[in-house]
Amino acid sequence: MPRLERETMADPGLKNKLEELEEQYSKTKYNKATNKYLGQLRAKIAKVKKDIIASKKGHGGTGFSVKKTGDATVVLVGFPNAGKSSLLREITGVESKVAGYAFTTLEVIPGMLNYEGAKIQILDLPGLIEGAHEGKGEGTKIASVVRTSDYLLFLVDVNRIGQLYELIDELNLLGIRPNRKVPAIRIDRKVTGGITIASNNHRIPDKQIIVAVLNEFSVYNGDILFYEDATADDIVDVLSGNVAYIGGIVALNKIDTVDSETVRRMTKEIQSKTRMDVIPVSAMRGTNLEQLKHDLFVRLGLIRIYLKPKDGEPDMSKPLVLKTGCSVMDVAKAVHSKTAKNLRYAYVEGRSVKFKNQKMGPEHTVMDEDVVTLIYAKT
Repeated sequence: MPRLERETMADPGLKNKLEELEEQYSKTKYNKATNKYLGQLRAKIAKVKKDIIASKKGHGGTGFSVKKTGDATVVLVGFPNAGKSSLLREITGVESKVAGYAFTTLEVIPGMLNYEGAKIQILDLPGLIEGAHEGKGEGTKIASVVRTSDYLLFLVDVNRIGQLYELIDELNLLGIRPNRKVPAIRIDRKVTGGITIASNNHRIPDKQIIVAVLNEFSVYNGDILFYEDATADDIVDVLSGNVAYIGGIVALNKIDTVDSETVRRMTKEIQSKTRMDVIPVSAMRGTNLEQLKHDLFVRLGLIRIYLKPKDGEPDMSKPLVLKTGCSVMDVAKAVHSKTAKNLRYAYVEGRSVKFKNQKMGPEHTVMDEDVVTLIYAKT
């Protein structure tokens, strides 16, 4: 298993600059006169944070990588002692070293969750801690694995839910936006003409702030179009690039240690503050783990396709697992990429068609548990 190497801390000069900018921002009172200045500060802060992360690339050891296997990859995100190792053992059978002190997990521990015919890779990473964006606790290397995942599973102790908000803050500082979509903002740079702003009555920052942010990223001429409500931070994200948007869910662990009213109240608070769904669990007692597995399967957008020979019966024991929105051609490519070019059509039965064994073309979108018979041109 890959081991994490000790990482070089953030460049002291950049760190000092960041602290100065954040102090200026916190001390500046908001009003119309300071609007533009605050926008410039926010843009400067975003740029320095990006430079801090970039400055550590290529420093502090060889880094690490994890080979993605299975039909999808989920990363367990949590502070040390949140119960990640216990959860991994219960849902995948993988034994990860468990102890009652921080930084127990020093390596990436991969496990495989087999559910409804799908193979979902679960990665237990070293606990993400406060200051991870500055390189503490192997933060940026952990983030590199998080970025390649298909989904985030936040595990938080019901007695310490404040840690969840710290986790989200750290990931945001690392350029990862949990359970958020890419901002619907389009920026077309031009050579002349100044800045033109267009939106369809969406809630967006004042023009002064928008221009200040654009200027900070050396955009002095161009069109910026808003297709939804947006903040100055959304504009910064679009301009910065290298921001990852990954879906996520919260597993509220150790519910066996508190009463049901506390679980209800904590669940409601997390949902309100993070807009993420919450599943109360007890990794030690196995409570609600089947519900957690089901939710992961559904949220990963996985579908099962059963293949049926032309003159035979479908094999219902070994589904082909694909992503929601796949076509008949995608099914053929998953079976054999080289022969897919000879695909003519398919006979499909299931929720995606009206009739049994309906003849459909390669572009037809299949649905979960469809039975498909692929027909190829003779060669």
